[in-house]
Amino acid sequence: MQVEDPSTSPRRELVGFTAAELGRAAYDARGVFAEGRRAELDALRAMGARDPSLGRIYEGHFNGVLLVALYGSAEQRARAIDDAKRGELFGVWNTQDADPVTIAPRASRFVLSGAKTWASAADSVTRALITARTEDGRVQMCLVPLDRVTTSVDPSAWRPLGMHASNSYRIDFDRVELERDDLIGEPGDYERAPWFLAGAIRFAAVHAGIVERIASETTSYAIARRRSDDPFVRERLAQMQIAATGCLAWLRLAEEAWNNYDRKPTPEREREVLSSVDMARTAIERYALETLEHAVRTVGAHGMVEPLPLARLFRDLHMYLRQPAPDAALMRVADAAIAVTRSRVESAREFLDR
Repeated sequence: MQVEDPSTSPRRELVGFTAAELGRAAYDARGVFAEGRRAELDALRAMGARDPSLGRIYEGHFNGVLLVALYGSAEQRARAIDDAKRGELFGVWNTQDADPVTIAPRASRFVLSGAKTWASAADSVTRALITARTEDGRVQMCLVPLDRVTTSVDPSAWRPLGMHASNSYRIDFDRVELERDDLIGEPGDYERAPWFLAGAIRFAAVHAGIVERIASETTSYAIARRRSDDPFVRERLAQMQIAATGCLAWLRLAEEAWNNYDRKPTPEREREVLSSVDMARTAIERYALETLEHAVRTVGAHGMVEPLPLARLFRDLHMYLRQPAPDAALMRVADAAIAVTRSRVESAREFLDR
C-alpha cells in the first residue's frame, strides 16, 4: 500500500503531466482518438487510478481537443493538437449558475460576459473550451486562450466532499474579447449526438480506474494487516475484483459500439453507441458504489486515516460519481429496450399473420 505525503498536494503533481501525456490528445475530424478508442479509454483509466482529480482534469483535456477536432476548421484542429503537444492544458467548462456566460459581437470581435462554475483546473488550464449563449439564445463554443486574456478566478466556493485537488473554481469572463477564430463550430454543435451524451464513456473510464485503484489498495491493506485469510475479508476482496473486472468489460462493450460507429456511422449504430454508453456508465457507477462499501468494511476506521490514501480515494470517488442526469441515462436504456422488444413482437405478429 502506498503512503502519501500529506504536504504534497495532487495539484503540484500537474507538473507530472508530461508533454507526451498531454500530446496524446490528438483526434481526427471524425472525433476518433489517434491511437484508437481502446488507447483513449486505457489512458483515462490509468490517470484515474493515479489520482482521481488528475483523472478528471485529463478527461477534460482530452474532451477539449476532441471538440475542436470535431467542430473546428482544419486549421483550428491542427493548432489544438500542436498546442497539446507543446504542453498546453485544455479544459471544457459548461457549468454555470446565476450569471451564465453570454457572447455578443462587437465590431470585428466578440465579447464575453458572465462566469463558469465548477471549472476544473481553473488555475492551470491554458485553453478553455467554454459554452456561451448567443443573443438569439443558442449555444456557441469558444476556445479561450487563458494565457492571453484576463479573467478572475474565485476559489472560495469550492469546498466539496471530495475532488478538492481538481481546483474546480468559479471563473469570471466579463469583458474578455475573442477573435472569430476563437469560436469553434456553429451554435448548437456542443450538444450534437452521439458525442455529447456518449462522451460519458470518458468519465466512466476514469471511474473504472479509481475502482481498480481502491480494489488494489484495499487488498494491499488487508495483506499488510494480516487479514487476508479472514473469510469475510476474502469475500469482499473477491467482490471488489469482480467489480473492477466488470467495469473493464463494460468499457470494452462501449468501445466496440464506438468502433462500429466510427467505421460506418448510421442511425442504428448511433443508437447502439448511446445505449451502450448509458448502460456502461450506470453499471460502472453501481460497481463503484459496491466497491466503496466493501472497501470501507474491509479497512475500517484505521484504513481511513491519512497519510494512507484510501480516505481521499473514498471521498473523491463519492464526489466524482455525481455526474449529470443518471436517471435520464436509465430512461434512455429503458426506451431502447422497449423499442427493440416492440419491434420483435411486431415482426413475430407479421410472420404469424402470413
